[in-house]
Amino acid sequence: MKLYIPCTKPGASGPQMPVMVQDGFSWRVLFFGWFGLLTYGAWISALLAAAVTMILLHVLKGFWSRLDLIVAIHAVLASFTAEIRLWEQRLNGRVPGTPIAAPSRDIALLRWMDQQQYAPSYGTSPEFPCASS
Repeated sequence: MKLYIPCTKPGASGPQMPVMVQDGFSWRVLFFGWFGLLTYGAWISALLAAAVTMILLHVLKGFWSRLDLIVAIHAVLASFTAEIRLWEQRLNGRVPGTPIAAPSRDIALLRWMDQQQYAPSYGTSPEFPCASS
C-alpha cells in the first residue's frame, strides 16, 4: 500500500480532478535528479535544483567530489520528492487533502471520488415503473 495525497483547487468551477501526489521515495528522481522533477511537473523546484547543482559543480573542482556531490543531491531530492511536489502544488493554488491508502494511483483516485459529494444520495431506493401497466 502507498499513500497518495490529493491536491485540489478550491476556487475552480465545475468538477475537477485532483493531482495525486505519492508519498515516499522516488526512484525516477534518484536516477535523473532535477530532470526527474521536471517529469512530475514541478517546474520551479526542478529549475531551482538545477541551478544549485550547476553552481556547486562549477565551484567544486575535481571528478570524485563532483560525483559524490551529484549522488548526494539526487538522494536528497529523491527522499523529499513528495514534500517538494506538495510545495509546488501549494504555489499553484491547490490545497492538499487527506492522504488515501491505495495500491495504485488509479485506485486512490477512485477512493477519492467515492468520498466526494458529487453523486446524489438516495434516502430510499428509486421507484421504477411497473412493467405490467
